[in-house]
Amino acid sequence: MGEKSKRIGEIGENIVDNFFHLIGWEGTLSGQKLLCGKSSKHAREISKKKRRETHGIDFLYCYRSPLEGSTAESAVISVKHSGNPYENNPKSTFKSHARDLAETLECYKHSELKKEQQEILGKTTKSRDSGILFWLSSNEDTYDDIVSKIANSRLEPDWNFESFHVVDNKRINFIFNTIKYLRHEYDPARLHFYYPETSLSYVDKTISRYGKVCPLEFLTSPLIPLIIKAKSQHDQDIFCLATIEDFAQDSLRRLIQAAKEYTQDMSCSLLFLFPNYVDSNHADAVKNATAGFDSDIFPRIRVVSFRPDFRSMSNE
Repeated sequence: MGEKSKRIGEIGENIVDNFFHLIGWEGTLSGQKLLCGKSSKHAREISKKKRRETHGIDFLYCYRSPLEGSTAESAVISVKHSGNPYENNPKSTFKSHARDLAETLECYKHSELKKEQQEILGKTTKSRDSGILFWLSSNEDTYDDIVSKIANSRLEPDWNFESFHVVDNKRINFIFNTIKYLRHEYDPARLHFYYPETSLSYVDKTISRYGKVCPLEFLTSPLIPLIIKAKSQHDQDIFCLATIEDFAQDSLRRLIQAAKEYTQDMSCSLLFLFPNYVDSNHADAVKNATAGFDSDIFPRIRVVSFRPDFRSMSNE
């Protein structure tokens, strides 16, 4: 039983490691250990000594944030993978996973490992440590959205962390399918994540508006902005918004408005990706959604599914 559990865990880590290559997280460290700085507080209940010596980090990724000026971002990552379906009531298990990661973050904050990574990144004025729990099931019969089941879970008030993200089957598939679709349709070298200018980034003129690294905030966002760079100086860039939500006319209107705000100074065409868009069912809704916008916007818009089936061939 122990060997099977170990093998399932290794499969999960391989899945996540390959996912990192897909989103530009090159150089991710794996299998790191931290000395525990709060050995009594962090002791496991099953510990005979009632002390904890170390914390294990499945993966660690550190980078300079493209969304906040002069900020070093540390993603401390835990991978929980199972061959069984997600539990019907996963809150208790989630709290156990969350506790372990929160305690690891607490000890990482003042660790030598963090100091080493900060020195590699160079001088910054701020650092942020975020926990990411990849909670995945490879069971074919499981539901995929465990995040909605744990959304109102209450975490302990003394857990000290800056941000905490949960990536489940639904969210990893959203990103995986989006990137795979775009890489199939366009030269992967042209594909970049788009970094919106924010109140925390606009003063830092060294930050590019696009790049190959997916900000960790995008991992749990329902919306991912991307740029497909033009083939040549005679072509236009393509600004893309992919959404995890199903197609609806009002949703497309909101995405068009968001795209207009993102691309104020850009000459580009617009691509919107939904999981379930079918041209034969939704083409009229696309026309209706553009009503009220500038008359030149409709010819610039393309709406497709990032999970196309045979019906997508109707609008080739």
